[in-house]
Amino acid sequence: MIQLASTLRNLGQAQESVVLLTAELNAGSDDLDDAVRAFLALALTSVGREREAVSVALTALAAHLTRYNRSLAAYARELA
Repeated sequence: MIQLASTLRNLGQAQESVVLLTAELNAGSDDLDDAVRAFLALALTSVGREREAVSVALTALAAHLTRYNRSLAAYARELA
């Protein structure tokens, strides 16, 4: 799904990429969730939703931090 969504974004179909990646996140959790979020952030930027893109990217990053993860996650929620 990530490769297809990335290709769509690169071909100028970023909104379709957003739809596919959002559906993938809503379908259930797996080990690629943060990769999906990274590509969703790119797609959101391509459709002019930069603030939401930063929120999505920070949410993915926060899960991997040993410190400041709670505060970063809170800031991500504020941006959404």
